[in-house]
Amino acid sequence: MNNKGQLSVEYILLLGVIIIILISSVIMISNESEKNTILTAAQIGAQNGIDKNGYAMYYNDTFNNYQNNYQKLLTSTEIKLIKINLNENNTIIELQVYAHTNSLTSQEKYIVGSRINYYIRRSISETFNSTPTNIYYDPAKSNKYTIKTKTVIWI
Repeated sequence: MNNKGQLSVEYILLLGVIIIILISSVIMISNESEKNTILTAAQIGAQNGIDKNGYAMYYNDTFNNYQNNYQKLLTSTEIKLIKINLNENNTIIELQVYAHTNSLTSQEKYIVGSRINYYIRRSISETFNSTPTNIYYDPAKSNKYTIKTKTVIWI
């Protein structure tokens, strides 16, 4: 038996160390959870953007432009989402999409890539219930991050 209180101090120190480890773990898990949510929303948004190309449903002015200049965009085209990379710089996250198709020209790929990026930003904004900064949702915002999208890389 220890009558000098040494055992109590050791328990308090041990408890303090456990609390510090627990708090730092919770913060780290919270940040990773938000990034996972951003990536999941980005994947859903990218797939929605790809699917919109398959539906070929556009506003009248867009439809008329495609009918005159980009006939291929008025029909369903096979586009495959390869991966989405997340690059973090403090509170700014940049998303890079990699996709594949064999049947589009470089200008058509740019148009489809812009649509994919739009739906990614829109999906992220809706996931975090953030107010869009403009009609293009550029940039999107989460609770802690500002999310930007880079031009789609076609492989």
